[in-house]
Amino acid sequence: MNLVNHRIDLPSKTLTLTVPGDILSTNADQLRQEIQRLLESEAVHLAAWDVLKLDLKGAAMIDSVGLNLLVSLIKTARARNARTVAVISSSNIQRSLVFTRLDTQMEVQLAA
Repeated sequence: MNLVNHRIDLPSKTLTLTVPGDILSTNADQLRQEIQRLLESEAVHLAAWDVLKLDLKGAAMIDSVGLNLLVSLIKTARARNARTVAVISSSNIQRSLVFTRLDTQMEVQLAA
């Protein structure tokens, strides 16, 4: 079962990873494994993307394990000289990102 959908938009050089729900200790390991498989797949690895867009609009909560996953994704993007953008709709997640200062490590966009 796929928890993460992905799409590569070549004109904008953006790899979008869509996580449909919360990122919690109960699912973070499975998400991490699935995302790692995606990033290591030939199609994604060889594609010309320099923006990693995390679509987290479906998430209302993120715990410390989920925040750790975001940190690892930011580091993965940086290793590729890519920037990270998170699209969120939850004020809870926004507060968590500000409190942990992750909002200074990636661009955070509030979805309408």
